[in-house]
Amino acid sequence: MTLSVGVVGAGWMATDYHVPGFDSHPETRVVAFAEASDDRRATVAAELSLPGYPDAAAMLAAHDLDIVSVCTPPSTHEDIFVAAVEDGCHVLCEKPLATDAATARRMADAADEAGVVTQVGYLHRYYGNYQRAMDIVSNTLLGDVVEVTVAHHSTPPTQGWYYDQSVSGGGVVRDLFPHSLDVLLDLFGQPTVESASVQSRGGRAVEDLGRATLSFDGPTATVSASWTQTEGVSRVLVVGTEGWLELSPERLEGDVHGRPFAFEHGDLPMVDIGLADLYPASDEDPHRARIHDFADHAAAGDRATTAPASRGVAVAEIIDAVYEQADAGGNR
Repeated sequence: MTLSVGVVGAGWMATDYHVPGFDSHPETRVVAFAEASDDRRATVAAELSLPGYPDAAAMLAAHDLDIVSVCTPPSTHEDIFVAAVEDGCHVLCEKPLATDAATARRMADAADEAGVVTQVGYLHRYYGNYQRAMDIVSNTLLGDVVEVTVAHHSTPPTQGWYYDQSVSGGGVVRDLFPHSLDVLLDLFGQPTVESASVQSRGGRAVEDLGRATLSFDGPTATVSASWTQTEGVSRVLVVGTEGWLELSPERLEGDVHGRPFAFEHGDLPMVDIGLADLYPASDEDPHRARIHDFADHAAAGDRATTAPASRGVAVAEIIDAVYEQADAGGNR
């Protein structure tokens, strides 16, 4: 049986990733979308040959959907999410799940009551290098982890709503921290936020630079993010008692018990020619991987996704605490 998908929002995230992601899965097909902008709705309807609706309510009323995929600004997530789960739909929701933890809890409670499959659209865990690194850490190959450093810096967003706190729920911390926090929560559990600072270096209405120190049961993690780069920079360093690793989406390298290792896009070298290691060509697509992962769970009715709505609550709690620590320390 093919599951019918409705996508809410018709920006680039929806058209470039969600629609082709679901359409390339053997058990799902996009049958409709919703978009508030009349002009954008007409353009996308023509391009994709799909019926478009002005809002999620109209789309849900017109179609018997199995899945709703939410690609709209954060302040709109709750109403769309709750309407979809109450209609019996499984929901994939782009991050952040909500603009604060209280809203995220209401959404998770609604999903639990409906008994549907949910997933928040975190991305980093779907890169091959991150999957390898998570296996290395979780299997204690580095020994006891003592320190983690995360740096995630990107270009400033082009959409104006990112800079409107009533819509976005915050700046770069709400935008970029969730991808890293999702992985850290999986590996180390819920942390305490020891210190935090946020700044608006570009004179924006929300912060474009954020830092936080998180204390887990074992390691301490320092997380920083900014909207300062012309091209993105994403690096993670993990140091343990028996080794270390450093990774980006492209490369993972490190040392375990004195033995070095290296991967590219999650792959080992095909051959060592003496001058350099040769790696296979990569067609890695983490966006498609996360959508297919969710679709697999939805088709099976398996609520134990990698990042259900409850993970979105945990992430929102940490981000709320980051902002509270920044305020308390006069660093905001």
